[in-house]
Amino acid sequence: MNHHGLSSLAYASSIIICGMTFNSHAAIIINEIDYDQSGIDKAEFIELFNSGNSTISLDGYRVDLINGTKKANSPIVYRSFDLSGFNINANDYLVICDDAARVVNCNYSFTANGNWFQNGVNDAIALYKNKSLLDSMSYEGALSPFTEGDALAAEDDSTKFVSLARITNGFDSNNNNLDFQRGCITPGSANIAEAGNCLAPQVNAVPLPAAAWLFGSGIFGLMGFARRKE
Repeated sequence: MNHHGLSSLAYASSIIICGMTFNSHAAIIINEIDYDQSGIDKAEFIELFNSGNSTISLDGYRVDLINGTKKANSPIVYRSFDLSGFNINANDYLVICDDAARVVNCNYSFTANGNWFQNGVNDAIALYKNKSLLDSMSYEGALSPFTEGDALAAEDDSTKFVSLARITNGFDSNNNNLDFQRGCITPGSANIAEAGNCLAPQVNAVPLPAAAWLFGSGIFGLMGFARRKE
């Protein structure tokens, strides 16, 4: 993924969904979202994935966040991200967050001080190229026309380190309930189904030389322990 310029964050709190077309065979897909954490939400993110076999420019692409409860039968876009200037390499990811210090592998960071991703009933996220709707999912309820197939049964959980993720990673059957389930938080890397306790993602990984030193120290420590035991 390469970034060739500054991207803008556009607020569109009064935009009503209209005049759009649909594309069910998009290479760029919504792959993982996390909208709910313990306490104040400060590590929310959206992950896109390029399931194609070549680099794709995101010029003309945008992600809309949709509130389905403001007006009956009139979903409202409450936040929009212009992705022009970004590319995603084949089988690679782009992660949108508001604080790169809290979300590992974040490519597109903006300032919102948390709570920018609604976690109310029947909200949605949609990916567009110009006016074509490429991919979408509703969560915590159905929301036409953004629910693909069956409404998603799983929900994000603020008491665990989980997200809503495509399992299998990068696979899109155009059915939200079949494609998404709760997974461990993995922004910018392959999704992992939730099994037992998911660990908190580490934003600052141990550098390779230090990691090697720690590994070596552990081996020598174990050898010393074994000798003392004899």
